[in-house]
Amino acid sequence: KEILEKYHDLFTLQWEGVIGNVRIPSQAEWEQLLTNCSAFLFYGMERFMSHILLNRLVAMNIPKCHLMILLDLVRSKQSYQRITNSDIHK
Repeated sequence: KEILEKYHDLFTLQWEGVIGNVRIPSQAEWEQLLTNCSAFLFYGMERFMSHILLNRLVAMNIPKCHLMILLDLVRSKQSYQRITNSDIHK
């Protein structure tokens, strides 16, 4: 959110994507985002590959995408605490 606030006026008119956890994009939506982007950033607490099929990703033609940053399995303080509490009760 800090990045969005900082660079909002410069670049966000060109940004497209999904922010938040309201819903999970479909396979077709992921493919459309990857096909049309010049850069792709995934920042999530789950594996990126749990969202898109490997065979479809490998077969995709994404010549416009010059940069892809995948930050998956990211843990926040809240998620770490939730996992810790869950492990204690096992």
